[in-house]
Amino acid sequence: MLYDFSRESEFERMYEDYFSKIYNYIFYRLLHREQTEELVSDIFLKVVVHLDSFQPGKASFNTWIFTIARNSLTDYYHKSKIIISINDEGFPESALAVDIDQQCRLIEDEERQELYRALVLLNDQQRNVIALKYYGGFNNREISRITGINESTVSSLCTRGIKKLQTLLNATR
Repeated sequence: MLYDFSRESEFERMYEDYFSKIYNYIFYRLLHREQTEELVSDIFLKVVVHLDSFQPGKASFNTWIFTIARNSLTDYYHKSKIIISINDEGFPESALAVDIDQQCRLIEDEERQELYRALVLLNDQQRNVIALKYYGGFNNREISRITGINESTVSSLCTRGIKKLQTLLNATR
C-alpha cells in the first residue's frame, strides 16, 4: 500500500492501518502492556523521522515498518536485558522480569489470557515468527526478509510453535 505523506490525512490513515498490527506484534513479544505502549510510540516516531528513507523499490511499506518495529524491539531487549519468566527463581535481582500473572489480569478476555500464558512458553524465535505471521499478516518469505532467518526455518519455527501452542491450549481445557 502506498501513502502520499505530503497530506496529513495519509499519516493518520497509515497509523490506523498499522497501529493494531504493530501493537499486537510488540505486545506478543514483550508480553507487557505498558512497555508495549511506550515502544509502539517510539516506533511510530521513528517511522515519521525516517519516512524519507523508505524506498518502495527495495521493500513494501509493510516490510519496512515491521523492520523498524523488529529493530526497535531488538534495541529495547539489548538496553533492558529483558528476561521473561514464569517465576523469578535463579535470576539475578537486577534482571527485569515480567510478572505473567499481573499481565494476565490486564487482559479481560479469558481465551486471550490462555493464549498469553501459552505464548510465554514458546521460545523467542517461535514467538517472533508467529507474531509476524498472525499479527503482522506476513507470509514466510516476508518474515524471512524482516528477520534474516532462512525461509524454510521460518516455516519450521511457525509449524512447531503452532503445534506447541495447540498442545498447551488443549491441556488447559
